[in-house]
Amino acid sequence: MVYVEKFKLKGNDYYRLVHNIRVEDKIIHKTKYLGKKIPPKKKLEKIEKEFLKEISRKGTKYFSQKELEQIENKKEKYVKESKKLSNIEKKKKLEEFMIRYTYDSSKLSGVDITLRQTFLILKEGVIPKEFRNLRIVREIENHEKGFMLITKYKGIFDLRFVKKLHKLLMKGVGGEIAGKLRSELKRNVQIAGTPYIPPKWNELEKEIKNFFLWYKNNNRKLHPLELASLIHLKLISMQIFVDGNSRLSRLLMNWILWKKSYPLIDIPVEDLENYYNALDYYQIEKDDKLFVKYILKKYLA
Repeated sequence: MVYVEKFKLKGNDYYRLVHNIRVEDKIIHKTKYLGKKIPPKKKLEKIEKEFLKEISRKGTKYFSQKELEQIENKKEKYVKESKKLSNIEKKKKLEEFMIRYTYDSSKLSGVDITLRQTFLILKEGVIPKEFRNLRIVREIENHEKGFMLITKYKGIFDLRFVKKLHKLLMKGVGGEIAGKLRSELKRNVQIAGTPYIPPKWNELEKEIKNFFLWYKNNNRKLHPLELASLIHLKLISMQIFVDGNSRLSRLLMNWILWKKSYPLIDIPVEDLENYYNALDYYQIEKDDKLFVKYILKKYLA
């Protein structure tokens, strides 16, 4: 039976649909967020019907049953292989991934650097002779620190954590913008190469509040790969900071996967066009499925 439940969040009243399902000896609660008001009767009936369809079908909103099996099989293999490694081997493997990931993520964000230069800076601790841009060196070192933070952070996902990570990414290169929201700085931004316009600075507070409300209502309902993909997509689209949003959102995507013991995802710079096409599709068409499927493809690669 589906029923409407009122709940409180930060002193405000909200409503959601609830359906309890018995699985063996456990009761699983399925919910669907409605908002601050209960919709009119006809609309509510339609929402209830869709809600029951979502619950009864196999798979999830974004992934088929077959895709879910592929995702979990890869995770199981990843976990098994990790258990066979010594601590030294695990550290080396993570370091190798981090160097390539830092290179790709930096290139996707427009940083002019090569994989070899990234390796020398992070692994050898030296600045290549032909390389004299110290700002880029700091950005690469900061990204490494950001990566290490997501592998160690055990706290909750909130704005404080997001700002802390951004401050680390922009330390020594971002000046006043490090860890400061656009709403705090009263700054608007544009994204080159797309007609999409991010929210204005005076709209951000509401957008961020809605984002964390969405997370609270979905973090246990969505599959971790869906959740990671959508956090990445929503944050990069909001552009909550003046700079560093894309690197930040990719790190937070991998933080979700890391804490749930799923393999991390690297988006190679060679796939830049497909990556931005998937982003553009959501930002222009407001359809997130293509992007989630794109991330699934990178996960299974």
